[in-house]
Amino acid sequence: MTTVHQWTGRETRALRQALRMSIKDFSAHLGVAERTVSKWEAGQENVRPRPEMQAALDTALSKAGEDGRDRFILALNLNEPRLSPDTARSDLGATARRRVASVRALTGQSPDDFAELLAEPLGWRPSAEMVLRWETNETPPGDVMLALDTLDQRPPPQPSEGLAGLTAVYPSRSQLSAHLPADQLFDGARDIRAVGLSLNMLCQDYADRSWQALLASGAQVRCLFLDPAGSAIQARELEEGFPTGQLSALTKLNIETLLRVRDRLPANLRDNMHPATYDETLRFNIVLVDDLCVAQPYLTESRGVDSPAFVIRRDIPDAGLYSVFEQVFESQWQRGRAL
Repeated sequence: MTTVHQWTGRETRALRQALRMSIKDFSAHLGVAERTVSKWEAGQENVRPRPEMQAALDTALSKAGEDGRDRFILALNLNEPRLSPDTARSDLGATARRRVASVRALTGQSPDDFAELLAEPLGWRPSAEMVLRWETNETPPGDVMLALDTLDQRPPPQPSEGLAGLTAVYPSRSQLSAHLPADQLFDGARDIRAVGLSLNMLCQDYADRSWQALLASGAQVRCLFLDPAGSAIQARELEEGFPTGQLSALTKLNIETLLRVRDRLPANLRDNMHPATYDETLRFNIVLVDDLCVAQPYLTESRGVDSPAFVIRRDIPDAGLYSVFEQVFESQWQRGRAL
């Protein structure tokens, strides 16, 4: 029987993925606010489920069934952070520094302009040099972390021509999911195209019934998975330090999820869902949703969940970064194998 001694954001996210629920559905399942689940998963300022919610999560895991618990273990291993003994002691400080950097990236400000922006909630003005130290080698003080919460609630800046459509940057996939959950990204979409490894954002973060409703509304979906029986996925397992077959097993589960969604559609709607595989060196995880693109590079010796995520909007047809990643997807789609 799978048990969890202490539920943190990592275990909570793995359970939600194993149950194939969106943040919205998972929060309703537990009887908590969506923002609460997002905070758990993002590890926001050491927020963890309260004792009564720990018990509720235990119950949800025990009722997940054997397949669900297997998916939980797979997802848990994929979400596991890898820290050396030296970095583990300073992990909280590193998290705080990454948060300063991510909020500044979201605002699109220079260090000096960001210092000016912080001055209002702080009541005092830091220098640009202080901002850079807080991002690199000095743990930011508590009042700065509180000020970041205030800034984080503001809408992101509108893209400018100089940013080529870039609207936001997140340091990891969990922070992307906390700020842009799957249901917010996919609900109401008309055209979804994705290429990557296991495509967890589509298969683990978005509920089956949500897919059914979306496809019934006429949405067109093309999903390109890394071939679980190919050589490229084996190379990635070695590169990320996974046991042989672990990424392949997760990818198979995700492919089966979308095939099951497609098979449950009425016959006249099944052509709206097109899963396929490819076997090439992994470079990007790309999700195109109408006029929005989420792109993550696959970095050497870094797991996909730890890669930075770039949110890009198509402002001008055939220009900017959106069209670049769109061309990457279409090129790989042409070489894929339909399922």
